[in-house]
Amino acid sequence: MKIHPFSITLLDPVFYSREGLVGAFSPKYLHATAINHAVAYTLGKEVDQPYIMSDKEGGRNTPRYTSSYVQEFGFYYTPARPRSNVSYHVEVVKADGDELINKRYGSIKLANGKSESRPEVLKASQLFFLSPETEFEGFVINYKDAVELPVELIIRLGSFRGKAKLGIGKGYEPKNYNKKHHVSHPVDPLVSDVVRGVMVNMFPYPIVENAICRNCADIKIGGLTKAIALPEGTQITKPLRVAPKGSSLIL
Repeated sequence: MKIHPFSITLLDPVFYSREGLVGAFSPKYLHATAINHAVAYTLGKEVDQPYIMSDKEGGRNTPRYTSSYVQEFGFYYTPARPRSNVSYHVEVVKADGDELINKRYGSIKLANGKSESRPEVLKASQLFFLSPETEFEGFVINYKDAVELPVELIIRLGSFRGKAKLGIGKGYEPKNYNKKHHVSHPVDPLVSDVVRGVMVNMFPYPIVENAICRNCADIKIGGLTKAIALPEGTQITKPLRVAPKGSSLIL
């Protein structure tokens, strides 16, 4: 097992939101589900739990996957946080074709005397995209030696499939194992065992920032220790030293 730092630089404006509401802002984080599936599609891997929305599966906002972790890939990208302040790019979009943007106001009276809200499909509206050149960072866990992760890769993210450049740094072997620790990256709560943290509400489900997790591995980067939350059920083949209880961590 090796753990690599990764960075994502947006080349196009990127928009995503829980719902396509008028004036919707894209969250300031990148979800692990989007990153892992984007990399898998770019590498030509088959995905058993496709990252799409479908009315056939119980509604437009019901995803057809269980979490961001797909074991068959042989790798796992954590959620990514911005490296600095995030700026937004505003675009006017048309949404009357796929009913992405809907606004309900007013009401009409029915024959039975009840009232029902009247929908109007907007012809155009403003959406707030993450600006090009916005940078994000996280970690990727490479489980299998046979999996060769590209140093650079162009992936597509968001509702409008904006292009982004993904770069991967040097790989580090885990040095210590922690039963519970404050980790150095945002966490997918459906993948890692989160004790507590700050919820970040975003699509397709919330992630956790400033998280304390069980089942963590330490790596050393530039003299600094980084704690990485491992997916639940991860087996570490090489025995690691168990970090002493209460050991300090520089994030």
